[in-house]
Amino acid sequence: MAIATRRRPFHHARFLQPRLPAFWLYLVLLVSTGLVAVAQQAVFRDAAPGGFALSWLLLAIYALPVFVLVYLLDLYEREPISLMVAAFLWGAVVATTLSAIGNGGWGLVVARVGGPEFAARWTAALTAPFVEETMKGLGVVMVYLIARDEFDDVMDGFVYGAVCGLGFAIVEDVVYFAVAFGGGIGGVLQGFFLRVVASGLYSHVLYTGLVGMGVGIVVSRRSTESRGRRLRRAAGLCGVAVFAHLLWNSPLLDLFPDQPWTGRDWAVIPLATAVKGLPLLIFVAIAVVLARRRERRWLHDALSSEVSRDGVTPEELRLLEAPRLRRDARRTMRRRAGARAASVLRRLQREQMNLAMATSRAADPGDPAVADQRDLCRSLRDALRAIPGAAPAESGGIDG
Repeated sequence: MAIATRRRPFHHARFLQPRLPAFWLYLVLLVSTGLVAVAQQAVFRDAAPGGFALSWLLLAIYALPVFVLVYLLDLYEREPISLMVAAFLWGAVVATTLSAIGNGGWGLVVARVGGPEFAARWTAALTAPFVEETMKGLGVVMVYLIARDEFDDVMDGFVYGAVCGLGFAIVEDVVYFAVAFGGGIGGVLQGFFLRVVASGLYSHVLYTGLVGMGVGIVVSRRSTESRGRRLRRAAGLCGVAVFAHLLWNSPLLDLFPDQPWTGRDWAVIPLATAVKGLPLLIFVAIAVVLARRRERRWLHDALSSEVSRDGVTPEELRLLEAPRLRRDARRTMRRRAGARAASVLRRLQREQMNLAMATSRAADPGDPAVADQRDLCRSLRDALRAIPGAAPAESGGIDG
């Protein structure tokens, strides 16, 4: 049986959007700041080639699994890789370069107002949290302006914010390894232990993830929450991110041993970072869990009316609501009816997610876009049932 096909307008926007001014603004900022960033990295490379190479190797080993983890956090609609890479590059190139300029300027203000001794202790806390979270947050806004339809809820904002923060953290760590830790092999290893092994769970990924959540609230809940409520909630999340960043950079709760580190100092360092960072990690974990529960409720509400219209069966809806059950169903289908059946089932599940998007955006279930998507889901289900060994969903064919 032939499977109906159509262009899907609900998901997977491309990064390349030459008709949008935001796309060109992004490119201009990326290229212009990229020239500065590349020149800076060249200085580090020339000063200590071995340490520079080791820095990027270690940080790549750290960044790749974090990137994948953040990508997988969205249970129902994975974000386009091109847009995630765009967010990462903004954090790594644009935000780091502009933040260096902003931090330097505001650092002079703090020194002039508070004096040298105060500035030495508090400049990093009073400048970086505000400047850097603003620069990184603008990256999430830029992604939204390029691909508005990809921001369906809070989790989308968190994903883009987290990868933007990851890009920022990677480049900032290279700078610290080269400047604060000397750039040599030993200094890089010491810096990697402090800034990644002991502190990697608490830094920019979480800060900008919260800022991204704030952006997600503002742009995605217009039909269910007033503008004032959305802005207040977004401001609260951004405020938590800035405060956590300020606390991390401040001398408050500073339990770090003085350098040089010897003996038990290496065991004290992870405890010192946990004191400052663990409350934020717990807060973000709770926020992510609540956001995922909200996504599940949204999916159920969006598709429950489709059960009677044959866009989704009760069993299919049950599986869609649980990512683990979806994966189990595909594995079972592959064993029973082969790879093609599993592939058709995967597409059916994906298109039913798109059906949920269509119904949530349309005022009328008879909207042509909803009807077309519903027909596509029916066609895929019929094609699946036509494959030998692939039993109907309601009789246990995809229940794993």
